[in-house]
Amino acid sequence: MQSVPIKILMFGWEFPPHNSGGLGVACQGLAGGLASLGAKITFVLPKKNDCAGASCRMIFADEWTGKKIFPAGVEAIAVDSPLSPYLTAASYQRKIAKWGEKNFKPQFSVWRRDLMGEVMRYGQIGGAIAAAEKFDVVHCHDWLSLPAGLAAKKVSKKPLVFHVHATEYDRVGPAGLNREICSVERLGFENADAVAAVSAYTKRRIVNDYGAAPGKIVVVPNAVNHSEYAGPADHLLKLKKSGKKIVLFVGRLTFQKGPDYFLRAARAVAAADKSAMFVFSGAGDMERWLIEEAARLGLADRVVFAGFLRGRNLAALYKAADLYVMPSVSEPFGLTSLEALASGAPILISRQSGVGEMVAHCLKCDFWDTGQMAAKMLAALRYPEVREELRQNGLAEVKKFNWVDSARKCLNIYQSVMTA
Repeated sequence: MQSVPIKILMFGWEFPPHNSGGLGVACQGLAGGLASLGAKITFVLPKKNDCAGASCRMIFADEWTGKKIFPAGVEAIAVDSPLSPYLTAASYQRKIAKWGEKNFKPQFSVWRRDLMGEVMRYGQIGGAIAAAEKFDVVHCHDWLSLPAGLAAKKVSKKPLVFHVHATEYDRVGPAGLNREICSVERLGFENADAVAAVSAYTKRRIVNDYGAAPGKIVVVPNAVNHSEYAGPADHLLKLKKSGKKIVLFVGRLTFQKGPDYFLRAARAVAAADKSAMFVFSGAGDMERWLIEEAARLGLADRVVFAGFLRGRNLAALYKAADLYVMPSVSEPFGLTSLEALASGAPILISRQSGVGEMVAHCLKCDFWDTGQMAAKMLAALRYPEVREELRQNGLAEVKKFNWVDSARKCLNIYQSVMTA
């Protein structure tokens, strides 16, 4: 490794505490791991946020005035737009329509006024930022920041690492693919100097779905900040104190995460175990449907929708859980499962997940097999010795996941592409 600290220009779409899912958590963890190894990171975000305590220097694209690179009257970034790494093109348009034209300030006379337009504007200003910065390598996370990474590579002639946390195939499935997004992702696989995939599961998907070269792809697993989930819970839920057994779902309430399969399994478990309660923590486009479906299935008094939680509230919920379930349809990694393990909760995860290939001390089932999912839920709830064995072994196993190791893998990638 070079004696002079490596300088990384990193592009992302979100960063805690202003994150809507695991992508921001992963970016923060990886940046912290790299910083602890002496790397110097400049992290670029589309919008200005309070990222107090970040281990890297932050740049916000919306602070770059339009006159630097755009025609008069054209904003670089739609400051009031609903930027999120989990928006689809359709959900972006619905949000804009809900806000109304008067709340959407920028006048886009040149760029498209949709999600892809946001991404391309971010890409344009990413190139301008790269021209003003000094760095050794470009690192971008997922398709939303890929055009910015490609622009930075073109301007600087520095190598580009494309970090894939999920693909369009994971997010919406083959039936709902946005071909334009797939084209952007394919552009990244073809033009990046290296691709970091969060799991071997994701690497296979990239190769099979996009025809990417396997030799270009390196697996860099996600990890967990153990200190956030260590120690006893500062409080327990009232449900727990009343003798209820809590089965927990944490994640976006959307197709990819399989909350509907969780609900179907919950119906069978509720009929067999009157003490079982089911808690959803998260938000998403399926939330209203899930609430109505829970009522239709007669589970209105057995299901709790806790909303999107973070920090101490989420940690306490993990610790209160008798079982954490991740029934994802296609899960590139599954960061919440590590958070649950680090909190001392036994876990049941789908076989269609990257983390499932790395963790042995857990229960597993196919996401679509709700009968088996329900049977394994009941086994964990009925037999405390099963829960305790899963808990103790899971706590020991999760210690092997740490951000410093993931950062070392990235540093090895940087060295490889810089000397190629």
